[in-house]
Amino acid sequence: MKILYLNHNPEGYGTYFRCYHLARHLAERGHEVTLLCASREPTLSIRDRKEGSLTIRILPRVNLATYHTGHTLRMFLNARECLTQQMDILHAFAFPLHPISFPTLLTSIARPKVKIVLDHDDMWKGGFTLHHPAPVRAVYDFTEERLPARADMATAASAILMQKFRDAGLPEEKIHYIPNCPTVSAAMPDKAAARAALGLAPDAKMVLSMGHTYTESLFALLDAFAEARKTVPDLKLYFLGKLHISDVFKARMAVYEERFAPDIVKVGEKPSSEVPTYLAAADALLLPMDDDPIEKARFPIRFGDYLASGVPVVSNAVGEIKRIMETYDCGYTAPVDDPTAFGQAVVTALTDTADRQRKHDNAHRLIAEELNWPAVAAKLEAIYEQTLAG
Repeated sequence: MKILYLNHNPEGYGTYFRCYHLARHLAERGHEVTLLCASREPTLSIRDRKEGSLTIRILPRVNLATYHTGHTLRMFLNARECLTQQMDILHAFAFPLHPISFPTLLTSIARPKVKIVLDHDDMWKGGFTLHHPAPVRAVYDFTEERLPARADMATAASAILMQKFRDAGLPEEKIHYIPNCPTVSAAMPDKAAARAALGLAPDAKMVLSMGHTYTESLFALLDAFAEARKTVPDLKLYFLGKLHISDVFKARMAVYEERFAPDIVKVGEKPSSEVPTYLAAADALLLPMDDDPIEKARFPIRFGDYLASGVPVVSNAVGEIKRIMETYDCGYTAPVDDPTAFGQAVVTALTDTADRQRKHDNAHRLIAEELNWPAVAAKLEAIYEQTLAG
């Protein structure tokens, strides 16, 4: 098969990871896949990177005012690719957005033999679109509602997002669950070696939160950390990622940093090759979540990495993540509106030697049997074959 992936994110950010790992494993299965994405840095150039049968085409990124300025330019470039690329399948990710929806609609009209597959991995209508100006919100809500009528198949990363396709009128047999999976290897570094590499004492207690973007959940996490410190006084909290937060949030966070200095450590962004070292060095991995539609619908990539690490996962989980953690008993959860309970769950993860092994085994089994890219790519391949046969 020849497959084109439309993705609005820059390389190495957000939905790009979902696209890249699916595309990579489909390419390994013998298919020709082209993945379109934006450049990480501002540029007007177009460049390709080849990985076997996978071509990653990196399109211009222009930031005149905001991060999204280049979307409209890429809409036209994506449309050109859709009209000229030889393909059997067009898989459109984050399809409500105009750089994706317009080329997809154009393809469905101009090239009726190309099969259209739409993907939901974030809550747009009723979620992210609420943070856009009214005209943009109206367009994105409209395309989310209407474009599924042109789809041959649909994929989604959560039960809530599958329901979105049902609400748009797609029949059940066209809607498929395609979860996100770990991006790190299951063969993690030895904990003692990882700690030595980070300069962390062997007996120190350290919890880690990985990610770039935080909302109000950041302060639920910090309050939970403060609660856990009552039982584990020397507990350290590491943040791995860029920490894209507002100046107001920085000021609020500074209060905690001063109170617990030097035990709150902002590591910053690290190369993907170094991420396993930080995960392996931790005593628990924290996933703070908000009680809102966006968080309930999403499947953060880092959750899969957490499960694959073998380190206990603690979250004030909601939505899809809560469903997985409780269904498979693979982590420690706390009510989303209770930082005290979140902190107590952190303490339990650090001290609960009996249940910790069971949860570790359950997480390992879940990754081995279901949440791994080769298995998910094989499922997606079967969906494509069914689409082409229809």
